[in-house]
Amino acid sequence: ETTVGRKDPVTGIYPGIDLTPVDSQRSTSRRHAKIYRQGGRFYAAEGIGTMNGTFVNSNRLETGVPAEITDGDEVRFGVVALTFHSS
Repeated sequence: ETTVGRKDPVTGIYPGIDLTPVDSQRSTSRRHAKIYRQGGRFYAAEGIGTMNGTFVNSNRLETGVPAEITDGDEVRFGVVALTFHSS
């Protein structure tokens, strides 16, 4: 499991995937989402209090409701769009 977000300047905590360098608009929350593997499949889940949304292939995730992600899926955290690859 890894957290996606931006660094927290108060605590100095960095997420596993730090989007700070590519998110000049600060559209991602400090703990924006989690990506994890379960039973050989990968999932994305939006964190509580995320303001600008988490999207998989343009579909907004509900907070706390995981969505399966597969190779080639576009996963967007705020305005930052990434392509998911499992390896």
